[in-house]
Amino acid sequence: MKPTARGFRTLTLLGLMFGAVSAQAQTAPEDADGLRSGPLFEELARMDGMLFEASFVSCDAAKANAIFADDVEFYHDKDGLSAGEQVRENTRRLTAACPAARGVTRTIVPGSLRVYPIEGYGALQVGTHRFDERGAATSTVARFISLWRNENGQWRLARVVSYDHRAVPANP
Repeated sequence: MKPTARGFRTLTLLGLMFGAVSAQAQTAPEDADGLRSGPLFEELARMDGMLFEASFVSCDAAKANAIFADDVEFYHDKDGLSAGEQVRENTRRLTAACPAARGVTRTIVPGSLRVYPIEGYGALQVGTHRFDERGAATSTVARFISLWRNENGQWRLARVVSYDHRAVPANP
């Protein structure tokens, strides 16, 4: 029995699809857990560091707020949603109380930071961070998702989800 043109096209399409799935399955384990190095990873790790240096160390609200996109949204499991000017006001309040002056530090849990590129938009950054305060009995560990938008070559933080906040023993 000779296959029809339609049957041949269907078989060809299925072959291409299964070939693509097979090729994707072979490369997925390397990429499945996000980027852990490279130029994009390093750039967004730098931007994250700039945000928290301005927010927690130098306590420079203007510098921190300049990193946010105009339409920034911040979702926090304990504090709820804040958006736009409300995010900027929260940053001004945080920096006015200068966490570093109170002995508060923020560190990324080693090995937790990942970056996932989003074609034509920017990238998603995920990780776990720890907040320690000098003299406190406990510290806080939380997970975060940062959606970075690339606007004409400039990275701007558009969305933040901060969740799974939990107390852990303080660092000695």
